[in-house]
Amino acid sequence: MRLKLCVIAREMTKLHEEFWRGTLGEAVMVFSSGQPKGEITLLIEGRADSPAKAPSEDELEYELRDLISKGHSISTSVKIVAEGTAVKRKDVYALALRLFAKHDETEESSSG
Repeated sequence: MRLKLCVIAREMTKLHEEFWRGTLGEAVMVFSSGQPKGEITLLIEGRADSPAKAPSEDELEYELRDLISKGHSISTSVKIVAEGTAVKRKDVYALALRLFAKHDETEESSSG
C-alpha cells in the first residue's frame, strides 16, 4: 500500500534546521508524543497524475494491524489508513470491525 509521504522541516535556513521524512501515519506517531519547538513547515505529497490503484484487503489489514500494534486505537488507525489511500473511511472501518471482532471472539473462546 502506498501511503502519502510528507516532509516536516523545522527551523529552515537556521543553524539547527531539521528535516524529517516519512508517511503521514508515521508522522502522527512520531510527533504525537510531543510538539517540536520552532518554526515548522509541512510538505505533503500531492495527488498522483494517474488514479491510484486501490490497495488490496491484505495490504489494508497489514497497515491496520501495524498501527494498532503500535498503540493506536481502531478509530485512529482507520483514519490514518483512509487518509493515506484511495479507500473510503467507512470501508476501512468495516474491515477493521470484521478483523478485530473476529480476533476478540477467538480470545474469548480460548479463555472459556
